[in-house]
Formats: sequence, C-alpha cells, structure tokens
Amino acid sequence: MNLREVKDILRCKSYSSDNLLEVEIDLCYAADMMSDVLKSCKIGSLLITGLVNPQVIQVSEIMDLKGIIFVSGKEPAIEIIKKAEEKNLPILTTERQMFDACGILYSHGLSGQDTQDKTKNG
Repeated sequence: MNLREVKDILRCKSYSSDNLLEVEIDLCYAADMMSDVLKSCKIGSLLITGLVNPQVIQVSEIMDLKGIIFVSGKEPAIEIIKKAEEKNLPILTTERQMFDACGILYSHGLSGQDTQDKTKNG
C-alpha cells in the first residue's frame, strides 16, 4: 500500500507535498524510544510514534524511513516540519492512539518486522 492509502485509512493530516505520499509502504514500526528504532526497526519502514521532537527526523534519516506518523493528535513544531521538508520525509498526524493505529494498519495488510527474521536491519 502507499502512504496516501495509509493517510486515508488513519484519517491523517499531512504536512508534506502530495507527491511524497505516493511512496510504497511495506513495513511499519511503532516506538517512542529512538534507541529502539535504531536497534530494531527495518531500514525503509514507516515509523509510528508519539515522540514529536527533532531527533525523530534525525533517526528517520539514519534509518532511511519512508515516513513518520505522529499519533494521539500530536502536532509537529514548525522546525520539525521544515527539517522533514528538507529531507523529503513525509510526515503525518492522526488523532488515533498508537495501539489503534497499528491495529488498523495491520488489519489492512500492513505488517511489522517478521519476528522470526532475526537479521538486523535488512
């Protein structure tokens, strides 16, 4: 599924240009601790998080993430939006809680890292 479909499914608000929403999403990862993202997230995943600070953008760049969804109605500050724009990183927000957002996306066919796959970052 592409990020536009994810946006529609979760009723997200987008802070990115429309062309960035055409990226294909194969995997999703949810965390608030960026150390967990660096350690366990697959490169190229979509990140779902409640942490709204500049470090999220930095970690997303390191992990080559395809986008970020901020949950629980949290709104990114203008400096976060600008940093994401500079990096062509799509950012979205949803009113949904993290647990619900993950469950809804899972029910629509999006999965997380295979727990049987013990290889690190692809």
